[in-house]
Amino acid sequence: MRLSPLCKLPAVAVLLLCGVLAGCQVGYYGQAVKGHWSLMGKREPVSTVLADANTSPALAGKLRFSQQVIAFAGEALSLPADDVYHQYVALEQDAVVWNVLAAPAYSLAPKTWCYLMIGCVSYRGYFDKGRATREAEALAEDGMDTFVGGAIAYSTLGWFADPLTTPMLDRSRPALAQLLIHELVHRKVYIKDDTRFNESLATLVGREGAVDYFAHSGEPLAADYWEQREQVQDAFMAIVQATRGALKTLYASQQDEDALAREKTRILQQARDRFARDSQAQPALKAYAGFFDGRLNNARLNGVSDYNDYVPAFARLLDQCRRDWGCFWQQVDNLVAMKDTQRKQALEALAWN
Repeated sequence: MRLSPLCKLPAVAVLLLCGVLAGCQVGYYGQAVKGHWSLMGKREPVSTVLADANTSPALAGKLRFSQQVIAFAGEALSLPADDVYHQYVALEQDAVVWNVLAAPAYSLAPKTWCYLMIGCVSYRGYFDKGRATREAEALAEDGMDTFVGGAIAYSTLGWFADPLTTPMLDRSRPALAQLLIHELVHRKVYIKDDTRFNESLATLVGREGAVDYFAHSGEPLAADYWEQREQVQDAFMAIVQATRGALKTLYASQQDEDALAREKTRILQQARDRFARDSQAQPALKAYAGFFDGRLNNARLNGVSDYNDYVPAFARLLDQCRRDWGCFWQQVDNLVAMKDTQRKQALEALAWN
């Protein structure tokens, strides 16, 4: 179970304006234009790949499965699926883009990057890993906590017909279904300046949409498959949330920097120790070992929270609608129409009720 954050790659939409804005910065946007069009230029229709005698049975099976999920998502989940993921790009690398996340050393407020038309988001995507690493190193020199994570997919929010890629297909069928539905959600709903809303919504719909797909298709899974997955995810999030809570209290304590540094180190080690204990009692939790073995800091903890913090609220909303997706999307539209503060309060109320 790899923790690979997804990426909306804001620059792709911004590049539409770059051609007419004389002052458009060419460095970051230039790599986005080049990387995106390089990827798009390698697309092949899924039907062509399936008709190729050299296509492996494993790839063909994943491609056919992806088309079944996409069709289901459009029909049953009311997601925009007509002109997306019907093409394929073969890649040898294990990520499509690399995301840079950052936060101050003693704050959980994420650094954000702002773009025309898209608004502000709490990560920056690069098609070149080296450029992402250099960006993170520069931010670290300024005293920021940073993290660079490979993303197996990105969405252009409906601007382009996004393709399937090898890294997307290199996962289990339930995880692939969840990923495809997650990405389709971003084509349906996107709020400027609210990464946590966008990603948590997509996480919930991806998860529950995949549950519905397998129930509909009749494809056999272990009887407790989804329950086990949710238990492991809940155990992981419990550690993350407890760690963030302890850090938030610490950062508000107004201690001197040396004391903050010592206590921060202790809290992060405490998270690793808890993971070691909990994974002994719940072996499936060891799938998250890479998270705790690697760089653990404010930036990486924020990335997890962006994708999960509002999931309980959206789950509650779906329960209230008795898993009727028409009702659910109407309630989501109501949240979208709210002002930022009001929407946040509504989501927090849903999560705790």
